[in-house]
Amino acid sequence: MTKSELMDTMYQALRDQGKQEIYRQEVIMAVGLILDYCARALAAGERIEIRDFGAFTLHTIAAKAGRNPKTGAPVDVPEKRSVHFKPGQAMRRLVNSQ
Repeated sequence: MTKSELMDTMYQALRDQGKQEIYRQEVIMAVGLILDYCARALAAGERIEIRDFGAFTLHTIAAKAGRNPKTGAPVDVPEKRSVHFKPGQAMRRLVNSQ
């Protein structure tokens, strides 16, 4: 699912629930704000936990010595951070029941 598909699905679900006063632009803005906040929180080193969905955390990958596969020359690979997602219990149950 892409970001635009998520927004369209949420907009249609709200309309199906009788929320006729909600506009597509409001849904687009709300989804954008949520995703932007999550990205900024992770960049600041915070952990994001959404109950029954899962938790996003940062993992640090240590610097290491690598090599250029084309030339074989040694290359220093700097330390970097990676986002890790651990699904919540309800999410695991839902995914495994399908």
